[in-house]
Amino acid sequence: MTLNTLKRAIFLMAPLFFISCEKATDDLGFEQIIGGVVEADSIHIDLVSWTAPVDSIVVALDYTTQLNIGGFNPTRLLGQTESSYFGKEMAFIHSELIPNELDLDFGDNPTVDSVNLYLRMTDSYGDTSQAMDLVVNVLADGFSKDSIFYSNYSPSLGDEIGRLNGFMPKPNTNTRFEDELAPAIITIPMDINYFQNNFANVADGSADEFSGFQKFLDYFKGVRIAAENGAAILDINLASNFGGIRIYYHNDSDTTFAELNFDQDKSIKPINFSTFQQDYQGSTLENLAQDSINGEAETYVQSMGGVCTALRFDPTKINALIDEGMVINRATVEVYTLPGTGEPVAPSSAMELRALNGKTLGDRILDFQTDGGGGGSLSRGVLRNNKYVLDVRRHLFEVLNSGENPTLALVPRTRTTAANRTILRGGEGLMEKATVIVYYTKP
Repeated sequence: MTLNTLKRAIFLMAPLFFISCEKATDDLGFEQIIGGVVEADSIHIDLVSWTAPVDSIVVALDYTTQLNIGGFNPTRLLGQTESSYFGKEMAFIHSELIPNELDLDFGDNPTVDSVNLYLRMTDSYGDTSQAMDLVVNVLADGFSKDSIFYSNYSPSLGDEIGRLNGFMPKPNTNTRFEDELAPAIITIPMDINYFQNNFANVADGSADEFSGFQKFLDYFKGVRIAAENGAAILDINLASNFGGIRIYYHNDSDTTFAELNFDQDKSIKPINFSTFQQDYQGSTLENLAQDSINGEAETYVQSMGGVCTALRFDPTKINALIDEGMVINRATVEVYTLPGTGEPVAPSSAMELRALNGKTLGDRILDFQTDGGGGGSLSRGVLRNNKYVLDVRRHLFEVLNSGENPTLALVPRTRTTAANRTILRGGEGLMEKATVIVYYTKP
């Protein structure tokens, strides 16, 4: 029997209706349902699930759309980690910066003394006991305001203008900022000659390049910040008061600094986003030829793109839902995490279900298209028996009504500002299989 034969069950997929009565609320029960006695139960249906590659994910919308949803997210990821399961993951920051004020004037006979890029570090994923070498390159091309940027975006780079070798990330340790106690800040020394030639020698109070924010962005197109090594991915807050580039200089009459910021409070908002790369060589995911017919015992999910867990209802088992008179009250997908993997990175705190079109993520399923809808938060069980419970009643209704059984992608709700990795028990596991649970009543 095909899914097309299921349509007659659809009209009964609705909330239960109770007749009006004089009884107290706590007396309301199944005996009040029209027709009298009902049969209430649930059906557990195994899911077919496997690991599927994702080509790329959106990391920034076009400029106008991004402004309409509140601007560019200040939290960005930087660094790299390596895992026997997931291989090497790398996160880069790309960002424009704008001057704190227009018409910069470095005065008479200016000399740049030092330049630092400051980054506010708020958290980390992975092993922070290994040193990192951080490098900053100027962008050779500017960002198009009409473009949507994806996680595999790779810009043309100009000169290296900053470097910090041997950095030991300590996101919970205070640092010094201009001789004052401050939260965890990364200080990257920048190329003095570059800023002498392109800033101090040019900005005289009337230079056209510094007369407007857009003109400045056409002149200084932004930076890419990368980690050449290390074993951690860092959370960077670009909106912090401690973030930006400071050009310390002196002239004939003064010693001071000029500042470039990631600020979102000017007439032009600097575009910023993180991009990601994955290298699966030597890892469990090196060969992604997963069994999409029978499913797998273990499946994998990455933030930052890479791979997701693909799943679909088993069409040979979903036929149990066509019983005459069945009322589907709720349907959920339950997927358990796999304990004991030794992964240093925590699983995602919340998942969602989206359409999977080839290697591209599509829209959220209907159950997740309202604010806070769909569930999906990680629930903690005994003996690390943790699981995600996701609502799929509306989606199941759509499957039954249309006769189509599309492949879905289980992905983190937060993919671009978190570096979580999750290993799950699949539909072919020996214990706690990925399952659809359908709760129903039959009058």
